Amino acid sequence: MEVSSETGYFHQYAKKFRRTLTTQEVDQFAALTTDRERFAYVNELKWRVVNELPLEQSSPAKGKCLEKALKHKCEGDRALGDGEWAVALKCYNRAYLLLPEENALEKALLLDNRSQVLLQLTKLDQSLADIDRAIGYGYPPDQLATLWERKARIFQTKKDFKSAVECYDKTIHYLQQYPTGLPPEQLAQKLDDLKKLTDTVYYQYKNVQKYLEPPKGTRSFQPHLDGAVLYDSSETEGRFAKAKAALRPNQLILREKPHAAALLQEYSGTHCSDCFERIEVLYCCPHCVDVVFCSERCERNGCESYHRYECGFLGTLWASGATIVSLLALRIITQKPCAYFEEIRHELPELSASMTDKLPDDDYRKIFNLVTHSDKRTPEDNLVWTLMATMLNTVLRMANYSAAGEENNFLGYLLLHNLQVVNYNAHDVSEVQRKHANEPALSVAVGAALYPLLALFNHSCDPGIVRYFTGTTVHVRTIKNIAAGALIAENYGPLYTRMARSERRQSLATNYKFECGCEACAADWPTCANMNHAVIRFRCTGPDACHRPVLYDLHSSSQGVRCGACGHIVDVGERIRILREANMIGRFNEANHLYQVGMYEQALAKYAAIMLIMDEVLVPPYRDYHMCQQGMRRCCLDMGSCYVSYPASEK
Repeated sequence: MEVSSETGYFHQYAKKFRRTLTTQEVDQFAALTTDRERFAYVNELKWRVVNELPLEQSSPAKGKCLEKALKHKCEGDRALGDGEWAVALKCYNRAYLLLPEENALEKALLLDNRSQVLLQLTKLDQSLADIDRAIGYGYPPDQLATLWERKARIFQTKKDFKSAVECYDKTIHYLQQYPTGLPPEQLAQKLDDLKKLTDTVYYQYKNVQKYLEPPKGTRSFQPHLDGAVLYDSSETEGRFAKAKAALRPNQLILREKPHAAALLQEYSGTHCSDCFERIEVLYCCPHCVDVVFCSERCERNGCESYHRYECGFLGTLWASGATIVSLLALRIITQKPCAYFEEIRHELPELSASMTDKLPDDDYRKIFNLVTHSDKRTPEDNLVWTLMATMLNTVLRMANYSAAGEENNFLGYLLLHNLQVVNYNAHDVSEVQRKHANEPALSVAVGAALYPLLALFNHSCDPGIVRYFTGTTVHVRTIKNIAAGALIAENYGPLYTRMARSERRQSLATNYKFECGCEACAADWPTCANMNHAVIRFRCTGPDACHRPVLYDLHSSSQGVRCGACGHIVDVGERIRILREANMIGRFNEANHLYQVGMYEQALAKYAAIMLIMDEVLVPPYRDYHMCQQGMRRCCLDMGSCYVSYPASEK
């Protein structure tokens, strides 16, 4: 993948920069052997064309607009009055995004209305959060009694009687302080009713307190790596994952949060910038409209780390044509303070696998030694990639990322290094999308992320695992038997079932700088469309555990076939009988039905059971095995993030 598209201004800037270089300067750059040297050299020369880079003159784009925000609020108020809760929520979300931070009163009133909508949609916790924010923005004191009473009733619904009593007390307090224009008789009656209600709730609290379980905190994420997964290394393969013990189909072997993740521009308004979840209740940056968040927690995570330096620059980076590779390379830096990188600076040249394996995934040293293939790039490629690193470094300087606020060659070198790490090790983060429920789905990339453990899985055109995502979390399951000591391989794009070997190898050599030697390539397995379904590949049953394929033509009347490898005669009739008794077609149809009705775990178990039987009798490649794996892939993808554009009903 490239660092920029041809449609943005960076592409023209790079061409202009290249034209300014003399032949001698190009030769000098080509002779450089390290990324540190390359960055320092290009960073010095880039000032010749710096005025051609719009980023240099841009200032953070606010994008907020009170007039537009109030228009969306009016539309939301109208939908609220008509009981169209989902429409009202969308309008209020849009209004909240556009409201300038200085319009605190308008924000408070908007959040009050959104809280009412969320209450109608039974999103109680989000409704409470909006009430608290409305109060924080300075909601009019003479109307605060309404908010505190709503909070009290929500807590009462949640059976949090202690909090409900506290909120009812607050309601009474504000009614006494600000009578809200009620006639004295009505106010007295209202206060009397509230006091009686408070006493009732307090009585409930005291009576059920001893029976209530202590409140459960938010469950923290627990990473998972199966004990049967072992990381090894060799000169030819680099670092890779292999099976320490035999793995069966449908084993969850890895669950991992990313070291860093970045959304694609087209999903920056619909997905949370921090966790990639679809937005229901919108939170946002106070200063720009380029990112949205799904919760206060994600908003705090984003705005207190990476977004404080990217705020105002995302728009111009998108306009530059910077790809997700460049945005993710920048995010790896901005999510940590500058002092963090300075502190570990001296350790980077001496890192070893035994040391980095013990580090958590959010430690930069964990991903620093991932493959970069910098020695396989042409000088022209290196020049463009280094120039992109200088542009990203300029963003850091303009955002006052480092204390000195100056160009930092060390950070620039890290950015260049990150670009290459991301290009060969990052994964697309996907979401399953379909227009209507029960329709065929499409797996669509919404962003990209770097997973330190997943990045060490090598490629095969016949992979043994499938990956799927919930937000930014990746889950990895096995989709075939993997013998102890065998490579646990994922797939970098081309599958043998869909693409011929020559095309696969060309794609992998171009994008990942290696020639694939997996079993499917070594034996030149046919694509699914070209498989001969009249020939069955039985597994040899010889006493020496040969397990080589024994080919049998279905048109043959022979009951025994000799194995070409060990000479053992395989009883074909017995093998066919086992397959018939296993009722493979019936089981496969059952698994398909379970998938169709949304019982994905049960469908997975069915598919896996079929594959275990097939694996005892048959040797891939063959169509039925592929169909089972496809069924498992579908189940796994639907267990991850899914989105239906037009649900059957929407209230």
